[in-house]
Amino acid sequence: MAWLKTLADTYDVYSDLAGINKNGQAVLLPISHSTFNAQIEVTIDQVGNFQGAKTLEKGKDVVTIIPVTEDSAARSSGIAPHPLCDKLCYIAGDYTAYTGDNKESFFEAYIEQLRDWAESENTHPMVLAVYKYLIKRSLIYDLAANKILELDETGKLTDRTKIQGLGQTGVNVRFIVRGNDRPQEVWKNQELYKNYGAYYRQKFSESKLCYVSGRIEACSDKHPSKIRNSGDKAKLISGNDESGFTYRGRFTAKEQAVSIGYDTSQKAHNALRWLIQKQGYTRDESAIVCWMVNRDVQVPDMMKDSVNAYRDIDNFDFDFDNINMPETSGANKHDTGKYFAQQFNNAVNGYAGKIDVNDKVAIIALDAATTGRLSIVYYDEMGGKQYIDAILNWQQHCKWSRNIKVGKAEENRGRVTCECTPSPRDLALAAFGVQRSEWLEADSKVIRSTIKRLLPCITQKGTKIPDDVIRSAARRASMPQTMSEFVWYNEVLCVVCAMIRFNYEEGSITMDNFLEDKLNDRNVLFGRLLAVCDYMEQRAMFEYDENGKVKDRRTTNAKRYWNAYSSRPAKTFRTIKQNLIPYEKKLKDFELKKFEVWTGEIMTHLSENGFDNIALSEMYLPGYYQQLEYMKKAFQKKEQ
Repeated sequence: MAWLKTLADTYDVYSDLAGINKNGQAVLLPISHSTFNAQIEVTIDQVGNFQGAKTLEKGKDVVTIIPVTEDSAARSSGIAPHPLCDKLCYIAGDYTAYTGDNKESFFEAYIEQLRDWAESENTHPMVLAVYKYLIKRSLIYDLAANKILELDETGKLTDRTKIQGLGQTGVNVRFIVRGNDRPQEVWKNQELYKNYGAYYRQKFSESKLCYVSGRIEACSDKHPSKIRNSGDKAKLISGNDESGFTYRGRFTAKEQAVSIGYDTSQKAHNALRWLIQKQGYTRDESAIVCWMVNRDVQVPDMMKDSVNAYRDIDNFDFDFDNINMPETSGANKHDTGKYFAQQFNNAVNGYAGKIDVNDKVAIIALDAATTGRLSIVYYDEMGGKQYIDAILNWQQHCKWSRNIKVGKAEENRGRVTCECTPSPRDLALAAFGVQRSEWLEADSKVIRSTIKRLLPCITQKGTKIPDDVIRSAARRASMPQTMSEFVWYNEVLCVVCAMIRFNYEEGSITMDNFLEDKLNDRNVLFGRLLAVCDYMEQRAMFEYDENGKVKDRRTTNAKRYWNAYSSRPAKTFRTIKQNLIPYEKKLKDFELKKFEVWTGEIMTHLSENGFDNIALSEMYLPGYYQQLEYMKKAFQKKEQ
C-alpha cells in the first residue's frame, strides 16, 4: 500500500491546484470528480431558461470536469447517472418522445439525484439553474429548434448525423449558466467543486479501517479508472469478482481482502492520473512516471536520453533552443560537441545542487494486465539525493557519442552530436528493433518488458543491464546491411557501445584511452581490424558531385561480410582483404601507407593474442567504433 499512501500525500502537496487549468497543462481533479469529452454546450440563465447552445469541435477544449458518484464513475451498464453533466439519455426528459427508446428510468434517476443535491445545504445557484431547466423536459426540443440536433422526416432523433464522430443520441452535454456579470462554466467553478465534495461525503454512512491511512473513515470498493488517459477503462484496484472468484478460498467477501478510504483512493488515483498526463511516459500501452513527493520540484525524466531528460525542467540553466555552432572568436572555432557537453554538464551540476537532503522521489510503472486491469510492474521510493546520484551514475557511465535531437520547442529542435545516454526505449529498440520504414520498430510487448527490466539499472546503482539485452543488440549491430547507414550507426552501434561501457568497464571505456587500455584484447583488435578494412574501402569509393558533396556509396565488403566476420573473424578477414585489392589502387600514397601501418600494428598484437576463428564477443563493436573515429580524425588533420 506504500504507493497509495505516497500518491495521496502527493495530492495533499498539490491540493491548491485541484481543478485549476494552469498554462494549458493537465488538471489535477478535485475529489469526487472525473472527466468526459463534451459534444454539446448548453447555455441557460439563472432561473433555468434556455439561452442557446453550440456543438463542440473534436480536440478543442472538449475535456470537461464533472462531479461523479462511485457508481457513475465506474459504470459500464445499468443506470448510474452523473450528478450534473451527462449523456443526453440521462438529462433529456423528452428523450423517449424523440427517439422511441424508452429511457424514462434513466431520466428519473438523474433528476431525482440532481433534486437531492439542489435541495441540500451544499447546493449552488448553478445547480439550481440546471435543475430548473431540465425539469421542464424540453432539452431535445430546444436543441432541435436551434439546429444543434437534426431530426429525420418523422421528427425523430437519429444517429445518421454525427457530432465528433458520435451519433446524436449518445452525445455528452455540459452547461453554462449566464449570471448578472458574465456566463460561468459549471465545469470550471471552484466553489461548485467544493460544494459537491461536501455533499457527497455525507452519503457515506458506514466507516471502516482504511488500510492506507490507518484511520477509521468512509471506505469504497469502487475505484476510479481513466488513469492513463480519458478513454482508459482499466483499473488498478477492482473488487468485481462475481463470476471469476479470484479471491474465493482465501476470503468470503472482498472487504476482507482490503478496505481503502474513499478520500484516500480519490486522492491517490487523481494524483497518479495528473502526474502521468503532466510528466509521464505513455507509450506501448504502458505508463511510467517519476515525481518529487514532498514539494513542487521537477526531476529529470529517466525515460528520455540524458540531454532531453532535463528539457522540461523550468529554470534549467541551459538554452535547448540554441544548439547551433557556438560563438566564434576570430578564426578559432570551438568543437561543437565538446562545447555543448561542457555547457550541459554545468547546467546539470547546478540543478543537482538544488535537491535537498529531505526530498523524496517516487517512481511507478504501470502495464496493461488485461483489457480492464492495470498492474504495477515497478515501484520504488528513494531520497532526492539518492535518485539524482543514481541518475547521474547512469548518465555518466551508459553514454556514447551519437546524434540526437535537442530543443524545447518542436519547431526549433535540431540535431547535435555529443556524448549522451540513450533512453530506455532506444536500448530496447537497439536490441529487438527492425527497420521497416525510416526508424526502428518492434513489438510493443517486447519493448514494454525490456523497459521494465531496464528501470532498476537506472534507479539502483550497481544493477547491470541484462546480458541477453546486450547480446541481442550486438547481434543487431552485426547486421548493418539490414538497415540504413544512419540508423545502424546512430541507433544501434552507438547504443550497444553505451550498454557495453555501462556493464563491463564501469565507465573506464572512454573516448580517449580505449585503444591503449585494450591493446591486447583479441575481440577489440578484431573490431579495429574490421574498421580499417571498412574505412579503407570507403576512402577508395569517395566520389564527389559538382557541389563537392560525397555521392551515395555502395555497401562495403566489410559490411557485407560483417555477420560472418563476427562468427569466423580470421577466415572472413582473408576474404575481405582479398576483395580490397582493387580498392587499394585507388588510394593516394599517404592514405595507403596509413592503412598499412594500422593493419600491421593490429596484426602484430593479434598474432600474439589469438588470430583464429573463435566467435567474437560484443567487445569488438567499441573496438570498431573507436578505431574508425581515430582514423577519421587522423585524415582530417592531414587534409587540413
